[in-house]
Amino acid sequence: MPIITTKQPEISNLFTNLIETNRLQHAYIFEGVAGTGKYEMAQWIAQSLYCQKNTNNQSPCLECNQCLRIQQGDHPDVTTLAPDGLSIKVDQVRAIKEEFSKSGMETRRKILIVKDMDKMTMNAANSLLKFIEEPEGEITIMLLTTEVQQLLPTIVSRAQIIHFPVRDISIRIDDILEKGIPREAATILAYLTQDTDRAVEIYESEEFNNIVEIVWKWFLLLHKNKDQALIYIQTDIMTFGSNREHASLILDLLILLYRDLTAICFEQERIIAFSKHEATLNEMASMKLQVRLPDILTLILAGKKKLSRYVSAQGVFEQIALNI
Repeated sequence: MPIITTKQPEISNLFTNLIETNRLQHAYIFEGVAGTGKYEMAQWIAQSLYCQKNTNNQSPCLECNQCLRIQQGDHPDVTTLAPDGLSIKVDQVRAIKEEFSKSGMETRRKILIVKDMDKMTMNAANSLLKFIEEPEGEITIMLLTTEVQQLLPTIVSRAQIIHFPVRDISIRIDDILEKGIPREAATILAYLTQDTDRAVEIYESEEFNNIVEIVWKWFLLLHKNKDQALIYIQTDIMTFGSNREHASLILDLLILLYRDLTAICFEQERIIAFSKHEATLNEMASMKLQVRLPDILTLILAGKKKLSRYVSAQGVFEQIALNI
């Protein structure tokens, strides 16, 4: 049976070996930024354990009834727990514990996948801790999180942490291109998010392409005419900047532009995010600008922090324009 890879082939190979040698532990923490394939891996492990065609404990076929039911979230012995609203509540955990106290519907093994574990309330986490400490039967628990430091330390100490590294930028670009998105947009999106589905969502929003063009024009004005750059904030930037999510995107795009410029100035190896404008960026590169780039990036990153503290977006933009 051929090996079927995931977004994280090294991790899937690790779990293939653990399953083959019967060394699978009862609790794991999958830690990494959004889009690195944590939930996909959890499902893949469940499929490896239940696959009807997997007689050699290798990769799942992804085609049999068991694999498809797990993929669709319809397998009685594979349970996914996710936030109800903003958090995972204690009643949700109690219901899971009661369900898991019963034997498996189809096999002796039961699997629990917890999404956004860092959003679990303290009471829920303490309830889950007892479940992890005293599991009944053949149970595998996979806790998924982007912020392992937010988890209850006693839970962390009782589970094995598996870190999901950021995938190479070229791989992320290829994944986005496969969704039919043009390369000039795909390069930008790959830097904005690790999650291909999120990249598609951003691209398909009505505002994305307009914001990209507005930020590019503002970027040019910042280096040509400070007065016009300030006026442009009122006439164009704030058309979108009044929305806090859009304001954050505007600064993210501006940071990408200056990182592109930094890579060109310092001759660093980097796929240029704003590939459509690479020739113009090359023309802009100079020794004088090279000296100022670290301070400019620090200024914009400070603006991002201010936005997160609900400082006026227009004020943040104006401070950037006045100080670049």
